[in-house]
Amino acid sequence: MPGTSRPARDATVRRWGADLAMGARFAVTGGREGWIRTALTALGVGLGVAVLLLATAVPNIWNAAMDRQRARTVVPAVEGTGPSDRTLLTAPSGSTYRDRPVYGRILAAEGPRAPVPPGLSRLPGPGDMAVSPALSDLLSAPEGALLKKRFPHLRITATIGDPGLTYPGELLFYQGSDDLRRPGDGVERITAFGDRGAPFRASPLVVLVIIVSCVALLAPVAVFVATAVRFGGERRDRRLAALRLVGADRAATRRIAAGEALAGALFGLLTGAAIFLAGRVPLAGISLLGIGVFPSDVAPDAVLAGCVALAVPLCSVGVTLVTMRRVTVEPLGVTRTAPPSRRRLWWRLLLPVAGVVLLLPQALFGLGGGDAANAQVILGVALLLLGVAALLPWLVDAVVGRLTGAGPGGPSWHLAVRRLQLSSTAAGRSVSGITVAVAGALAVQLLLTGAQSPDEQPRGPAWTVVDARDDTVPAARAPEMYARLRAAVGVRTAHTVVSGYADSARHHLAQAHTAPGEGDDPEPYPVAVADCATLRQLADIGACSQGSVFLVKDPEGPSHPRPGERLALDPVGSRSDHRAPALWSVPRTARPATPKPSGLRPAFLTPGLLATPEALPPTLLRHPHVAVLLRLDPHTPDAIEYVRNTAAAISPQIYFTTFGFGSITDIDTLDAARHGLTACAAAVLLLIGCGLLITALEQLRDRARVLSALDALGTPRAVLGRSVLWQTAVPVALGLALALGCGLALGSLLLHLANRPLQADWWDILVLTGTAAAVVLGVTVLSLPLLWRLMRPDGLRAE
Repeated sequence: MPGTSRPARDATVRRWGADLAMGARFAVTGGREGWIRTALTALGVGLGVAVLLLATAVPNIWNAAMDRQRARTVVPAVEGTGPSDRTLLTAPSGSTYRDRPVYGRILAAEGPRAPVPPGLSRLPGPGDMAVSPALSDLLSAPEGALLKKRFPHLRITATIGDPGLTYPGELLFYQGSDDLRRPGDGVERITAFGDRGAPFRASPLVVLVIIVSCVALLAPVAVFVATAVRFGGERRDRRLAALRLVGADRAATRRIAAGEALAGALFGLLTGAAIFLAGRVPLAGISLLGIGVFPSDVAPDAVLAGCVALAVPLCSVGVTLVTMRRVTVEPLGVTRTAPPSRRRLWWRLLLPVAGVVLLLPQALFGLGGGDAANAQVILGVALLLLGVAALLPWLVDAVVGRLTGAGPGGPSWHLAVRRLQLSSTAAGRSVSGITVAVAGALAVQLLLTGAQSPDEQPRGPAWTVVDARDDTVPAARAPEMYARLRAAVGVRTAHTVVSGYADSARHHLAQAHTAPGEGDDPEPYPVAVADCATLRQLADIGACSQGSVFLVKDPEGPSHPRPGERLALDPVGSRSDHRAPALWSVPRTARPATPKPSGLRPAFLTPGLLATPEALPPTLLRHPHVAVLLRLDPHTPDAIEYVRNTAAAISPQIYFTTFGFGSITDIDTLDAARHGLTACAAAVLLLIGCGLLITALEQLRDRARVLSALDALGTPRAVLGRSVLWQTAVPVALGLALALGCGLALGSLLLHLANRPLQADWWDILVLTGTAAAVVLGVTVLSLPLLWRLMRPDGLRAE
């Protein structure tokens, strides 16, 4: 301070140090009760710190996962480059086993110095396999017996090391082969593994989802930490009153209280660090959306971890000093038991209003990109959620103050209401974390649900399509492929489609005499060859017989050929083979047909020219796509696995797609994201439930004398047990009502930002509210043993 002498400043520093040290001694030398109070504070703060440390490790987790994925990305050879001693032929051969992705690649070296995938020291030879440890364990276990049949003639000769895996539980294999002859038909010639490429850039909608999810999950944790540092407040205030009796002034009592809170926060930091280190190994078994972690990757960012280590003690001291300003500690007691002053509403409304103001520009002018726009969204959502936490104490006061004879009635209800009226601050403070968690999770759920457009909703039984692309299976083998798949276990019906493209023979001839890049280049006509039963799945064709041809016009696609027009079949594939394309004339009996709506046909088949095999022999398409459309028996759980095994025996380069009658979407990814968020929100609710339990136990210990008096007067234990239930349930019910309203409002605003419709997933909302109700019941049940122990007459004894 200006004008303050150095000795005075030194005396002030020494006084502060002495008072803070005295508070710290009270935290660790206050006897059994002092240790219990400090342990509860350390546990509460530690749980919150562990979550915050995990959040600070997310950047390193993400970067490590991306680096591992990029390390095994192939680097294609320059177009036109021939084989050399440094090139490798490879083709993807991924699959799925019981909803777990199995990633794989087929490798064929073209020289002694061909590139080797990360995690291996050498390439597997023909007939050999290198597998990840998780895949090796699965193949040797009884539950992997069906998967093992997918690789009947392959020998496992190597294990892929950690540098070649994205997470420990990944199912990955590399298969050596001598069947890959040249690039094309899904085969690539590469020169290296580890294409760095361009960095991943998410769309504005994805960035918005990630930002809101992080804020929604971390905001209640911050509220929880701020609540945990205030455990034991009432007993602390009575001890400070005793200090006032022996001569301490009010400033000294505030500093002593800050020192006690600081000690609990420091113990909480150590506890949180221990919980975080102990939880890193179990994280290795978790995979979300194909991204997992190694324990070594779960390393907090140094700067962010330093911010947490600094913020938690400062938060503990700041919260304590602010709290002590509202409490007058006198030698004969504290004024906390007096009726509290009426809470002001205006400043609590400023927080959500400020959040809306920050989000309003993007709602009016669209989502922006860049760090400034992201920071604006983060701050706006955080202010809205913290506004919910600020509104809850006012709402609890306003409602509880009007609860007199209303309610279920009975002594338990009146005891709970009276307790809430005398000390609603602790109840509202404890429940505010649940309110923020539910409101944030609900907003993100609405955003994820709205991100899936109505056209992407599944509308009926799913096709399972077995697709042999780019001449993987020649058209002549299509009947064999159909017969083997139709005979697989669990297949109800099957349809075969041989598809390709055609061009006008006149245009093709003109292109042959035109320099590249000159003239028009209209889109080719899609061609599909199948029997009448299959063609009826693609279009409304009416009567159909052998030799029928149909012309289906797609309003958004190219025009279909005219009857009698001469076509060049598969012109691009024929050109790559240096052969003249097959010529075929559209019969003059070809009839127009109407395409079925996109919701009633397999979406990978585009309307065009449809023909029966008798009219257009499939072998004329030299590079066809052979697809078998299957309907599986839902009562055969492993039907899809039997089909995959059969397809793998035909060719390891066959692809699978399962979708409804609409367009192929990432519905499963969105569902996984929604369910993952629900699980995270439920975990946060359980964390806050631990804080509620600690608060309930602390309040019971503070009321030990009152409980003993009630027991001595003959109050039944069931009455007091129900009063504990009501005392927890009333604030939680008010908090959930506030969270539902604010969460729906925030979700609607975010959907407006993303220009998406409002679609509520009531099942996930029910799961969140049900978890909150389960937390209330769990807190009540777990607090009953202490309640019974405190209800003894000897609790009235005093010295």
